[in-house]
Amino acid sequence: MPFENDFFLAAFLAAAVAGVVTGTLVPLVTRMAHVFQAMDAPGGRKDHDRPIPRLGGLAVVMGLGISLIFAALILRGLGALPLPRNELLALALATFMVFLVGVVDDIAGVSSLDKFLVEVLAAFLIVRIGWSFDVLGLPGGDSLNLGAFGQFASVLWIVGVTNAINLIDGLDGLAGGVVAIIAGSFLVYALLRGDPLTIVAMAAVMGACLGFLRYNWAPARIYLGDSGSLTLGFVLATTSVQSSLKAPAAVAILVPILALGLPVIDTLLVMAVRFVERPKGPISSRLMAMFQADRNHLHHMLLRLAKSRGSVVGWIYGAVVIFCALALTVALMRSPAIGALLLVTEVAAVVAMRRLGLRSEARALAAQQRLEARQDYLSEEPLKHGR
Repeated sequence: MPFENDFFLAAFLAAAVAGVVTGTLVPLVTRMAHVFQAMDAPGGRKDHDRPIPRLGGLAVVMGLGISLIFAALILRGLGALPLPRNELLALALATFMVFLVGVVDDIAGVSSLDKFLVEVLAAFLIVRIGWSFDVLGLPGGDSLNLGAFGQFASVLWIVGVTNAINLIDGLDGLAGGVVAIIAGSFLVYALLRGDPLTIVAMAAVMGACLGFLRYNWAPARIYLGDSGSLTLGFVLATTSVQSSLKAPAAVAILVPILALGLPVIDTLLVMAVRFVERPKGPISSRLMAMFQADRNHLHHMLLRLAKSRGSVVGWIYGAVVIFCALALTVALMRSPAIGALLLVTEVAAVVAMRRLGLRSEARALAAQQRLEARQDYLSEEPLKHGR
């Protein structure tokens, strides 16, 4: 029990330090964003009407890093450091790589290909230290050893989740809140399994996100930027892979997939839509179109249905809470069959929410067309009567 209390204390302190440091640094980072012209200008796909600083990730990552170093020093002093030094260094280096490319993108811009290559390299570094999906649980109690494919799937998963969190960062308070909720579910899952690294790391992520949301809630005074959303996505992804190493084979992969279901499923659906929208184009251009920004993500769809952006954020928060609860249910029941069924349910739920937005847009477009037709008819009436 004293050993467990050490981790609880470290987790509490990590969350508190992350929240305080992040909240304290945001005003300073805001001024830095103005100096370096790291501003998100209005226009195009953007809904805001004035330039907003987009370097908020610097404050979040500083809060996260300082809190984790603080927690690691405490645990080391107690002789309870949960990871070997080489794994900690590799994790720190890979995370810094993703963070650095995000900062450069926020300030000067980075091509999608360059960001992708850095993300793949960082993910490969994580897999090289032994963090990868190894076993897939099957219905009936059997399991499948993934072998080398598990390493490939792990790189794909890390890069995919990293970008899924980045792409969901489209409304004030959305990405930070979603990450905090998912981190909270990972924290509960880690408590159930007694995973000290995940307990401390997810507590720090929650603290940093909550400290930032004070400034990011509508109307936002600063955005996460790629420096924040990419880094938070990478941390969630790597933590989910590492936690699967000690999880029962039946739920090792299913739990993180279910918890991260909404951003991941939505991203996959959007990419599929982008691909099929160009049926006559060459395969290369259709593949490149999958990575082009647009307004087809779930939060964009729901904006066509809701009266306010805050309502959309609240709906997505609620959906993420439900998805995380489903993940924890599978973790407790340890049933691959139930996990697969719930995954299908999540896909159906995301598709249904997207269709609601599309139907609302279709109704609004039809109403606009009827109004324009009526106005054209009324303007032509005087001409018919010679007036």
